[in-house]
Amino acid sequence: MEPRFFEGDLAIIDPELSPKPGQFVVAKNSNDEATFKKYRPRGVDEHGNEVFELVPMNEDYPMLHSERDHLHIIGVCIERRENMLR
Repeated sequence: MEPRFFEGDLAIIDPELSPKPGQFVVAKNSNDEATFKKYRPRGVDEHGNEVFELVPMNEDYPMLHSERDHLHIIGVCIERRENMLR
């Protein structure tokens, strides 16, 4: 079962970890815009750079690709804290 994240939840991010398939990550693009999505590795390019996709939790949003969208992983989500005051 996938973890669910809701508005108001607090995600704890570890910038020292390398992501593993299926983990949730924070990444930024070349415009320094951040996003929170599920990590899916796709291999290595001809320069030895890791190629990956970021999968949104809401399928109404597009998947992001590291090569096309110029993404950089900031860190891996290690904990979710739920807001009980909703």
